[in-house]
Formats: sequence, C-alpha cells, structure tokens
Amino acid sequence: MLHGLACALALLAGPAPSPSPIPTQDAYAERLFLAAKEAWRTRADVPYLRYGALIRYLHNGHVFDNWWDVYARTSDGQLSLFRMVDPEEDRRRLSGVPFSIFGVTIFDTNPDAEPIRLDEPRIEPTGSFGIVVRPGPAPSETPLPPAPDSSADAAPNPDTGDDLREIGRVEATTHDYRIEYVGIDTLRDGPAQHLTLQPLRQPTVNRLRELWLDPTTHRTMQIKVAGILNGKPYDGIEWTVRYVELEGRNYLQQVIADAPLHFGLDTTVPKYEIDFVDYHFPADVPKYTFDKPFDF
Repeated sequence: MLHGLACALALLAGPAPSPSPIPTQDAYAERLFLAAKEAWRTRADVPYLRYGALIRYLHNGHVFDNWWDVYARTSDGQLSLFRMVDPEEDRRRLSGVPFSIFGVTIFDTNPDAEPIRLDEPRIEPTGSFGIVVRPGPAPSETPLPPAPDSSADAAPNPDTGDDLREIGRVEATTHDYRIEYVGIDTLRDGPAQHLTLQPLRQPTVNRLRELWLDPTTHRTMQIKVAGILNGKPYDGIEWTVRYVELEGRNYLQQVIADAPLHFGLDTTVPKYEIDFVDYHFPADVPKYTFDKPFDF
C-alpha cells in the first residue's frame, strides 16, 4: 500500500529535473588563454617606470584634459601620481556658479566648468586586468598551442590569418570562464587572435569579456573588460583596453569607455578615456617617491 502511494506521488511530481548542462569548452581557445597567461608571467620588467597619464572626456561639447606625471614600481605595483596643474586653465574651469534644485544642476554661469570630480588614474601600466595578478618567476616552459585539426567542425588555424588599480586582484583561470575562439581580427597594430570569455561565476569579479592576442608571441594586444576601478560609475560599463609593446615589454596604451558614464543624477559624460604616454625607464627614482603622506 505504501509502495503504491509513493509511486503515485512520484507520477504526480513529474520527472526529476535534469542537472544543468556543463558548457562545452573550446580546447583550442583554452590553450590560447593559457599561452596568454604564460606571456604575462615570463615577461622580464624594469624596476621603475615614469610616464604621463591623461584623462580626457567630453561634456556638453567641451573636451577636458587632465594630466598626471606618474612613477610606477613594478615589484609591487605601487604608483606615485602628481597632478600637473595649469593655473590659468584651473581658473577657467573653476570660475562661475552652478545653480541647482534638489541636487540637480539647472544651469552653470560657466559652460566650461569642470563637471565632475575626477578620480586618479590608479591603474598599473603593467596591469593585465585579471589574466594574471602580476608577472612572477617564470614557470617551466610550455609549448605554444598547436593548431586545431582540419576537420569541418574545428576552428580555423589563426596563425594563417591576415590589450585606477587592477581589477579585483584575482587571477583568472580557464575554469572561471567559458572561452571560445572567434577568429583573426585586424587591429591597429596588425592581426590578432580573438577570444571571447563568458564568466561561469562571479561576473563582477571575473570581468574579462574579450581578448586579442598576437598570433606569434601571444602578447595581449587588446582586451574588453566589464568595469574598472571597483567604484561607480566606472564599474558599471565595459571598457576597451589597448596595449603597446616597448622594448619587448607590454604596457597600457589606452583605457576607453565603451558607453557613457553617469555621474550623479544630472551629469552624463558620453566619451571618456585614459591615455598612457611618454614611457621612460629610469634606473632609480627620487627619494621618498613612494612614501605615503602622514595622516593627521
């Protein structure tokens, strides 16, 4: 009797739900991703960098440029930023009076006034945005990924075709993403192997979305990342990050917003980018460059 009742309840409940399918992995794309990580790990960097960082954005038809002189220590990613101030330019931007109602600016007597409070560009010039945390000692050498087979379902061989603070401090693994090989794209610096990355968990931590690699060296040429700086509004949109190779090493060149940024209730910045320019590689830096100021 009890057995019959259990059978009846099982029929009413319907079939047991099938487990969630495990995403099919693109083995060739995963090998390319591991080769990209290896390229970051095996780089040999200089101890110090000095460069210019420019935040450029557009607001109400006006282009605003803000410059920093930056020192970077590659051993620990420490940055020292000095705002470059033009007194005449600051007077122009800071003059005028904004008129607001309930926190919303109705108009400003100075149309060229600085509309937002800028955050410092605290992004490591050697940052990979999660591909690796920071280049460390070179592991044992691994062979470059072989080309896929020539079957009809295999991806084409990409080698025959015509990449503020680092996000999260979490290093990505192939198990964090579903990685797929797209093909060969042509970037400003030449052909690149294109991968897409879909986070399998913690999308706010695992923020890589696309990756472009040099077909020969697997150097990161460009990435697309879902958020920077771990704060609003910078973490709410996707960014395109471009890299440049200097003296055989990879450095940030541009970080460009792919969508408008919304500051507060009434300020929208349609275009925003950070440029990294004029790299120098000093053997030493001035004393106390990276010392933190006293807190009073």
